[in-house]
Amino acid sequence: MSNKNDKKDNKEKDIDVAEEKVELAQFIADKSQKITKRTEALANGGLRIVRWLSDWFDRILFNPRHGKLVAFGVALLVYIAFNQTSVATPMESSKDKNGIPVSVVYNSEMYEISGVDETVDVTFIGNQGDISIMSLDNSDIKVELDLSGLTEGTQQVKYKVVGASNRVRTIIEPASANVTIRTKDAQKVSLGYDFINLEKLGSQYVLGTPELSSREISIKASRETLDQVAFVKALIDVQGQTKDFEVEAQIVAYNQQGEKLDQVDIIPKTVTAKVGISSPSKNVPIRLLFDGDFPEGKIISDFKLDTETIMIYAPQSVLDSIDEITVPIATSLLTGDTTKLQQTISLPTGVRTGSVTKVNIEVKLGEATSKVFEGVPVLFENNVNGLKATVKNKGDATTTLTVYGTKENLEGPNAKFKIDDVVAYIDLRDAVAGENQKAKLFVKSRSSNAVLFKIVSDKTEIIVDILK
Repeated sequence: MSNKNDKKDNKEKDIDVAEEKVELAQFIADKSQKITKRTEALANGGLRIVRWLSDWFDRILFNPRHGKLVAFGVALLVYIAFNQTSVATPMESSKDKNGIPVSVVYNSEMYEISGVDETVDVTFIGNQGDISIMSLDNSDIKVELDLSGLTEGTQQVKYKVVGASNRVRTIIEPASANVTIRTKDAQKVSLGYDFINLEKLGSQYVLGTPELSSREISIKASRETLDQVAFVKALIDVQGQTKDFEVEAQIVAYNQQGEKLDQVDIIPKTVTAKVGISSPSKNVPIRLLFDGDFPEGKIISDFKLDTETIMIYAPQSVLDSIDEITVPIATSLLTGDTTKLQQTISLPTGVRTGSVTKVNIEVKLGEATSKVFEGVPVLFENNVNGLKATVKNKGDATTTLTVYGTKENLEGPNAKFKIDDVVAYIDLRDAVAGENQKAKLFVKSRSSNAVLFKIVSDKTEIIVDILK
């Protein structure tokens, strides 16, 4: 009995499960149908929208009234597309550097070159970032002209930039050089010298003749350049020297125009120079020399100088020829019985400097009178050539002198004029042998008071015979 009931229960359970499956299948079928209908509705709606947009686009695009608007839209799209592409492309930039020195690679011992530019201009072009971080003052950036491997002759060679980034392009101006290469020759030459910086040597010093460690040196250059060499000199710097000194002097070659020839190799490049320094000097009196006529009836009665002597510095040969320094004064400056003035001292040729440059003078005028001196002998002076000179006429062996001055200076126990201080003479320094020659008669006073007097001779020329 129980077994039958169990079978009945199992059979009922199988029927329930089958029914549930049928219901589930029916549910899924219903859902699928709904989804299909909804999808078809959405597709039909989308298709209607596309058809509507297409009709609307056709009406605008192919309508002549909307042509300008369409063209503007197309141009706008192209512009936007172009700009987007440009933004994506890196910006290029450039920098210029002018006057970059050219470094030449060649065998300088064997060859002399010409035609190479001293400097060139370079433009650097590249990515803005590369250019902005590149320092044009960087010493690693150079311009080279590589002549290695080239021999004698004229050739066109390109410059190249060394030290720049591979990402940076360069434009060189000029791009190349027309280079002439010549083989060097050597020869020996005599060595001279020049003093330099003489303006920085004390004016009281005199330089002696230098002693050079070598008087002959070798020079090396192309034959064309060697033919231009006119002289080779050691340049002796005398700046600040005050006593005998020894210095290394650079040797330089010059052409006939005095231009330095840099392409000449000099062996050795320097020599040792020994130079003596001296300071020859001489103390001489200052003499006044009045130029012009004194006021009517007037003559100098007295004068005073705040400095009566001057120490002059010059080579000894110059000093030996100077006995006094004259200070000229125009008589037009004497405007009263007493005049005070200041005069600049002009030094003779060859004198380097003097202890004073100006002198203060006081001049007094007085009434002029005169005195005559007869029988003053005529002498011959400065007979440097050992000539024999005689006057042609015996009457010319003496002269008469008229001396103008104040009465106090010409006469009396305190008179400042002495005839023994006066010399009448003929100057034989430049005389030549010959007879019946007219010779000028000079009159001078050796007195320090000579300025107080005016001396006039009755003769200006004398006939003389001069024999060797």
